[in-house]
Amino acid sequence: MSLWVLLMTPVSAFAAVVAMAGPQRLAAESTMQEAADDVAAFVVAWRDGYDLAKGPLPAFPTECGEVRETHQIELDALEWPLDPGNPTRLLPGQPGYVQAVADRDTKRLEVSKWASCELLFEALTRDLGHLGVDMGSFKGFYSDSLTLSEEAVLPCSASFGTYATDGIDVVDAVHVALAADWRDAGWAAAQVWPQGVPLAAESMGRLHLAFSGTSAAVGPCDPFLDVLDREGQPVLEPDAESRRLARSVARTALSG
Repeated sequence: MSLWVLLMTPVSAFAAVVAMAGPQRLAAESTMQEAADDVAAFVVAWRDGYDLAKGPLPAFPTECGEVRETHQIELDALEWPLDPGNPTRLLPGQPGYVQAVADRDTKRLEVSKWASCELLFEALTRDLGHLGVDMGSFKGFYSDSLTLSEEAVLPCSASFGTYATDGIDVVDAVHVALAADWRDAGWAAAQVWPQGVPLAAESMGRLHLAFSGTSAAVGPCDPFLDVLDREGQPVLEPDAESRRLARSVARTALSG
């Protein structure tokens, strides 16, 4: 009996460690997917709201702080000629006043964009970092608008009825992928996965438009926008329609 106890004690101890570390890993994987979904929604909304279908976005994680600080300094310089505390400030009707106001308001908008950038990155850092994700290894990409694709699948019907009386169309979409190393989750996780675990997630951000009457969709969105299967696993077939669509537009790197 003593020998049996000696043999089983390490096994039982390791099983207990796995029981603690396993849920931590699942939580990190789930949160990484949620982060990809959030970033994808952010990108597609930003592209639509600011009419920027392609190329890098003017404000996007993960290099928000330094550029926003530069913009703030520039804004302060533009505010000064209009500041009541400036003894030589410009007043309405004076030469240069209208242009000074326009320049200040344009710069204010740029600064507000970078504020949104910081809020998103802080949220990602808080949610993923607290679960043991190494944010120094955080990287990924976001795509141009998929409306630019030669595949011509957007708008597509988000419901099964392409010409239903009422329904929802997807009028724009973007592809986002994120990756990072999970290796700061504490002692239990380090015993089970001493080298850490690479995490990755991807998502298709979609912009929906409700319609009443005849849909403008060319067909159902599935399978063009499904990069994950029903089990939540990546669709790996390179010739899958969703993979062809995701590869058909340019990408912008996202790195920490």
